[in-house]
Amino acid sequence: MINYIKKLPERQKNPETCCASVKEGKKYINPWPSATRREASKEYGSLRIMKGYMKNYFSGKEKHEKLKVDVDLKAISNYHQDDKNIAMQLVWLGHAAFLLQINSFTVLIDPFLSRRASPIKFAGPYRCKERGFKSFSELPPIDFVIISHSHYDHLDKKTIKEIFAEQQNKNKTHIFCPLDLKKWFISIGIPENQVTECDWWDEYEITRIDETIDIHNIDALNEALTSLSNRKLSINAVPSQHFSGRTGFDFNETLWVGWVIKSPEVSYFFAGDTGYRSLPDNCPEEEIENYPACPVFRQIGNIYGPFDLASIPISPALPPHMMSPVHSNPRDGVDIHIDCQSKHSIAMHWGTVLFNALNPIDSGPERLREELDKKNIPYEQFHDTYIGQVIKIEKK
Repeated sequence: MINYIKKLPERQKNPETCCASVKEGKKYINPWPSATRREASKEYGSLRIMKGYMKNYFSGKEKHEKLKVDVDLKAISNYHQDDKNIAMQLVWLGHAAFLLQINSFTVLIDPFLSRRASPIKFAGPYRCKERGFKSFSELPPIDFVIISHSHYDHLDKKTIKEIFAEQQNKNKTHIFCPLDLKKWFISIGIPENQVTECDWWDEYEITRIDETIDIHNIDALNEALTSLSNRKLSINAVPSQHFSGRTGFDFNETLWVGWVIKSPEVSYFFAGDTGYRSLPDNCPEEEIENYPACPVFRQIGNIYGPFDLASIPISPALPPHMMSPVHSNPRDGVDIHIDCQSKHSIAMHWGTVLFNALNPIDSGPERLREELDKKNIPYEQFHDTYIGQVIKIEKK
């Protein structure tokens, strides 16, 4: 069987309902007031921030001992062999990495699974939790690798090369990535025809068809694409509020995205790395609502929602003047959960990677529950998981 990829007609763009990406010269921008950097306080001076980063820069040891790692390889394999009554199952692999199995397809999202989010081996943000499996030979063949943006903790060269070194993935795994990032994959040896780059709101329909079908025979291809017996999936790029860069000389020269993945039965939203509301340091809680929120999550919910499952970031949060324009804190995460119309959300971007020392490695879940209490949302609607825990959505 092969996965036939078809691009769907473009949506009409409108800032109020379907915001287009914006590029000024060579650089993409966040076109919303919610991304405007606010004023810093004396409490978070540049020296303290630098010390916060450098404290963890060379460290490399286990942290957050309470976060269990136990990947259920049997459940992952069983779903691949026969999905039975399960429409979708999701496994958190730490930080923003997920293994999504949906309608018999296997999708790997933002797989930073090596030790350093850095171009060098001995320094940089450190992944202090194991990934829970030794080799990609232990996993089913990966149909798609989906990347949200170019940062090292989301686009990991070592992991990408490891995936494609596995024989079952080498010529079959297809990558979806944001605009202007395709050339990076080609530069490390990934065939051009196995990479698709996407603008905001680009939509692709995937149909699993018999490899004996002549795709140049229009009638035969159309029959295969419309057959109810062939499995289908849609992969759709959506906006997020973030930035990109890997070298120090390529700031915002590639786009950043979230992803919506849907089968005929279920839907999933991966919010990517994103801010929600830009705040100054030490902003009183009663004043937070005075600052504008990013509008795209309501747009995503209106177009694709409600979602059966979503992955939403909840960290890092400090210092607010620096982090809030581009990273969601627990309060932001709850607002995104509401805006995108998620029925069940999983917390991500916490507990796995040592970034700056201002943000404790285990920060996030406790504050998340506090924010859920404020809005009378049950904990089972938005919660943390351990690395490897399988979240299942049954067929309707």
